[in-house]
Amino acid sequence: MDVIEISHLRLRAVIGFSAHELDAAQDIVVNLRIGIDERLAGETDQPDDAFNYRTITKAIIRFVEASRFFLLEKLAEQIARMAVIDFKARQVEVSVHKPGALRRSDSVGIRIVRQASDYERNIAFISLGSNISPAENIPAAVELLRRYTTVLGVSPVYRSPPQGFLEQEPYLNMAVKVHTLRTPSQFKADVNDRIETELKRVRDPQNKNAPRTIDLDISLWNDEAFEYGCKPWQIPDVDIMRFAHVAIPLAELAPDLVHPTINERLRDIAAGFDAKDLRRVNLDLGFPGL
Repeated sequence: MDVIEISHLRLRAVIGFSAHELDAAQDIVVNLRIGIDERLAGETDQPDDAFNYRTITKAIIRFVEASRFFLLEKLAEQIARMAVIDFKARQVEVSVHKPGALRRSDSVGIRIVRQASDYERNIAFISLGSNISPAENIPAAVELLRRYTTVLGVSPVYRSPPQGFLEQEPYLNMAVKVHTLRTPSQFKADVNDRIETELKRVRDPQNKNAPRTIDLDISLWNDEAFEYGCKPWQIPDVDIMRFAHVAIPLAELAPDLVHPTINERLRDIAAGFDAKDLRRVNLDLGFPGL
């Protein structure tokens, strides 16, 4: 495997959780070793056959300087994700350092190594919906998913009519593809429930279809079918086969993913719905890089 090295990329980022770090950009230094196959470029001597290190560098600069992080670990993980998922690196080694972060030390940093196989399992697809201030709550939920997981992709956003209880505002719906180290039960408690609490989701015991600031559900988990939790909840979510606003965003993210119980591709499931009531909505999800 060949390696492209990008050394001492100096950036400015809002990173940290101490009071003096929350609003002020700090210097950080990024180093990358990107594992690729450059044999063809070595044979042809043609720029189009070589890995474009300028493109990935510009993407990292845009992403880092437009984002904010509590931890160096999260920043390094996001850069690694970009290299492996967006730029198809076979492997990447990322180091991120904060100069002057520790007295009597030049810098504090972390070094991680990731490869494509690290992002191939424990892939969850999360369905989101909101009809209380949805233009604010949907982006806020995606941003929180990015904070608590590794987001691999987002679907377009759709406006859809309410289901069950019709005397309420239309919904905005979408899906998010994430990588996680948690189990489904942990994910529900530590991510979905936490985000719903932070965005002030209130459940009406008399009306399960009542309006909500945000609703997050695990729709798919790898290619698996199982039950989890005390309810129990089902994966795949049965709503994939019931509602266009669930199936269509998922199909946008993974059209060729096969539904694990009915053995049909998501694109074919989505195509079977009458989607005349769905309207795609342009909504700024609040961060670059996806």
